[in-house]
Amino acid sequence: MAEFEKQPLVSNQQVEAHGVYSAASAFPYDVAQLQSIVRTRKLDEFKKNFQSVDNLVEKMKSHPVHGLSSSEIQMRKEAFGINKIEPPPPTPFWRLMLDALNDTTMIILIIASVVSMILTTTVIKPKELEWIDSVAILVAVVVVVMVTSCNDYSKEKQFRALNAQKDDKTMKVIRNGSQQEISVYEVVVGDIVVLGVGDQIAADGILIASNDMKVDESGMTGESDEIKKSVEKNPFLIGSCLVTGGSGLFIVTAVGKNSIYGDILLTLQENDEETPLQAKLDELAKIIGYVGIGSASMTFLVLIIEFFFKQDFHKAENYVIWVNYFILAITIIVVAVPEGLPLAVTISLAYSMKQMIKDQCLVRKLESCETMGSVSNICTDKTGTLTLNQMRVVRARFGKTSFIQQGTTPLGKDVKEKVNEDTRKYYNLISSVCSTAEIKPDSSGKRVVVGNKTEGGMLLLSEEMGCDYVTYRKALVVGNQPEGAIHHKFDFSSERKRMSVVLKGKEFSTNSGIKLDDKLYVLAKGASEMMLDKCTKIQLEDGSIVPLTSQDKTQIEKEILTFAEASLRTLILAYKEADMNTSLEADALESELILSALVGIQDPLRPAVKQAVADCHHASITVRMVTGDNIITAVAISKDAGILPQGLNVDQAIAEKRAITGPEFAKLTDQEVDAMLPTLVCMARSAPKDKYRLVCRLKANNMVVAATGDGSNDAPQLKAANVGLAMGIAGTEVAKEASDMIIMNDAFDTIVKAIAWGRTVTANVRKFLQFQLSVNVVALLIAFLGAAVVEESPLTSIQLLYVNLIMDSLGSLALATEGPAKNVLDCPPIHRSASIIAPGMLRNVIISGAYQIIVILCMMFEGACGNGFTVVPDSLYPVGLVDAETIKHFKELRQTYRYTVVYNFFIMVQIFNEFNSRRLNNEVNIFEGITKNFMFCGVIISTAVFQVIIMLVPGIRDVFGVYSCGPSALKPCKILTAPNSISGASWAVSICMAAGIMIVHLLGRAFIKTDKEFPVSEKRVAKDMEKIRKREQAQREKEEEELINRKKNFTDVAK
Repeated sequence: MAEFEKQPLVSNQQVEAHGVYSAASAFPYDVAQLQSIVRTRKLDEFKKNFQSVDNLVEKMKSHPVHGLSSSEIQMRKEAFGINKIEPPPPTPFWRLMLDALNDTTMIILIIASVVSMILTTTVIKPKELEWIDSVAILVAVVVVVMVTSCNDYSKEKQFRALNAQKDDKTMKVIRNGSQQEISVYEVVVGDIVVLGVGDQIAADGILIASNDMKVDESGMTGESDEIKKSVEKNPFLIGSCLVTGGSGLFIVTAVGKNSIYGDILLTLQENDEETPLQAKLDELAKIIGYVGIGSASMTFLVLIIEFFFKQDFHKAENYVIWVNYFILAITIIVVAVPEGLPLAVTISLAYSMKQMIKDQCLVRKLESCETMGSVSNICTDKTGTLTLNQMRVVRARFGKTSFIQQGTTPLGKDVKEKVNEDTRKYYNLISSVCSTAEIKPDSSGKRVVVGNKTEGGMLLLSEEMGCDYVTYRKALVVGNQPEGAIHHKFDFSSERKRMSVVLKGKEFSTNSGIKLDDKLYVLAKGASEMMLDKCTKIQLEDGSIVPLTSQDKTQIEKEILTFAEASLRTLILAYKEADMNTSLEADALESELILSALVGIQDPLRPAVKQAVADCHHASITVRMVTGDNIITAVAISKDAGILPQGLNVDQAIAEKRAITGPEFAKLTDQEVDAMLPTLVCMARSAPKDKYRLVCRLKANNMVVAATGDGSNDAPQLKAANVGLAMGIAGTEVAKEASDMIIMNDAFDTIVKAIAWGRTVTANVRKFLQFQLSVNVVALLIAFLGAAVVEESPLTSIQLLYVNLIMDSLGSLALATEGPAKNVLDCPPIHRSASIIAPGMLRNVIISGAYQIIVILCMMFEGACGNGFTVVPDSLYPVGLVDAETIKHFKELRQTYRYTVVYNFFIMVQIFNEFNSRRLNNEVNIFEGITKNFMFCGVIISTAVFQVIIMLVPGIRDVFGVYSCGPSALKPCKILTAPNSISGASWAVSICMAAGIMIVHLLGRAFIKTDKEFPVSEKRVAKDMEKIRKREQAQREKEEEELINRKKNFTDVAK
């Protein structure tokens, strides 16, 4: 790469000539020219227009070693755009209102109300103000539409915010001369981006340095094979593609909507997927809707028949009654159809996802939030998930001397005193060069590891021995080549369990002052037992190199066993010299090595892991640890975490089929694996294919599996699992893209919290369903019985619409935003084929419905339970001799009074019933955790306040059709002695009888115990499994169709 100095963005001559300048004028190439580089992907055309990669970097005022400076970023954003695709504009509020109005029952209700209003203003005398009822219904429809629209708007806003957070990623770039991690949204044209295995390419660009880099471009071009990238032959990188091998640097040439991926995204729109729970509820909603239509039809039919026999059919004003009957029937359908069920799912999901982010869990796919509630198996990694991923070397062996950290004294200090400088030199060289980790001060000034924590632990030992790893890293730079002293790299893989760097001794020595010959130096590190087989010599404490005898190997193997039994990860560092013309074959170069050191790295168990594992066992969830460590370390960690019982040794664990190694697991048939599944909880030395197979066998046995992963090779198992959990800190972009959730702090206890939230989503929807069914049953029965017995419904259309508002919108807000109950993990996982209605729910609905119906019937019928039940005041009974018309007026007032008390009770009982609905099964404490749910408290208080206003405020009483007399009433009251509103005694009856439902429920739960779930039949399971298979097949077909569309769009964009 040619030598050049980084040029200033704007020269003095430019400023003098123009006085002012645009951001774009500071660069020789515009957006279109830079776009064409990757869109055409023609090397000869690139060379014709840009001469070389070096020239492009120089002209774009960037630098391969120093990158950009922070002061340039804003100007580059102005000149070339930001690396973000703005989502489609949110749905306008007016559009949401139209969508809410686009409901057949609502439209019919509006039309009927308008017809009624016309009739009441033309047929009936205007002074009677009968049109108020029609106007009130129209106002209620507007309120319902507004509330529905507000809920939809809030839901869309929340999901847009969650999606923005989900799509954000971190990228490594070189700025101000050092590597930095920034948001992918902050990447700009000219940035030098660092790529490694598992990284997603942040934007379109040109490769400027490569080490056997391979890229998966199948998602864009449809090419299934990995594409090898090199600066000389194929340097073109397409944004969003994934690095599957090697490493490299590239300069960004197009970002955001100017990149190929951004251009394609603008033509593709994601559709909302229906989750399984929503599908179940849709089926239930249809059934409830049919029942509602049937009930409404019967009510309407009964009213019409009674009217036909008792009224003059031909009177014009009676047409209004017909219309009102029709309005009532439509209102019953509106109340019966559970529009709130989908809303409850949406609110519960949105709320849970938001709360899960606070618990460090980012949901990428909605369905996974529900599925977590059914998880019965967790396949988890060890490092960083069960452990803190805070690696530190606490034991080591140099030559034939073993070292162990004592107290707070650094291990490196002891090594430095007893080990020769030449021996230490090679340890420091390997740990510094075979690593990308860094040690930097955090906000408190404490030096912490950034990057790979295992490599960081070895760097910390180097620092303790007085080595400055930064000096070694700087010595790798040759001219403008960041790694010019590196001849080749063999990256780590789960199959090889090692990595190595081939170093040019002369170049490195010149830059560092560390004496190395003009040869190649193979520096390697990896799993101890595998690396030991690769070593034929050992460097002793005094710096001398001697053959590695079989006796030495035996001693080292014993040392490895000792380290492993102490739950330490063991690694061997080794090296050798090679001629400059040695062929670059990994097996040849990584053989006959000189053993430099054996280290035992401690990674402490996370403090919350033991309790989290115990919680899983309590919840009937099996935790299976799948790790790359050797089986001794794996069993030791499993015992520490509580996955395996204490007192169990390795041989016993293997004999009892509780533990196995990956190679042994691979030899088993599917039938043998299935036989082991009930006991197998620890797999050591596993490869990604072993994890994938384990997940597949668990699923094949009808188990719901959550699997963790952080590496690119973990993508298959993450996709195969029912819920794929990628690690947010250690996870590669490949793993994150394949996952359903991202555990942002990499902690196992976060997974358990996610399971609790998953169960809570289903529980909250059930709570709302329990509440809604109890209201539905009572409303439908009372409307029908009222029509059949007294020729009218005790609840008017406007009252029913208000009940519908409380039940659907406010009820879903109150009950769908509950947090996980304390006992949420006290029961087994919810079977995916389980009925949405649980036994406890059915009991609660029956108890609630029966109580409400009995009380309302007693209130409805005069004399049924004595006049005192509704406390109708004496002033509503005629005294002395009065005419028939007056008697009729008194009777009508008493009936309105009773119906008003019925309505007041019905609303109040729903308030108390919402408390009951907070619990589904046999729990008696319905107030537990209520102070933490501000939404519930707010809904309860607001519903109560609104009810008081409806009952007491003049004018509003008339609108809602409740009892209203006196000069403030809109409709005239012909009984001058009648009270203005219902009495305090009637209020007391309403509230006390409503509160009684809590006592009835308490007794019901105490004496009528139910199971948690209904039994699930094999037929139902088979049917649901078929649905799942069809859904998965549809998803695959959708992905294939999307791939075809992307390929087509890619071709169009390239053209």
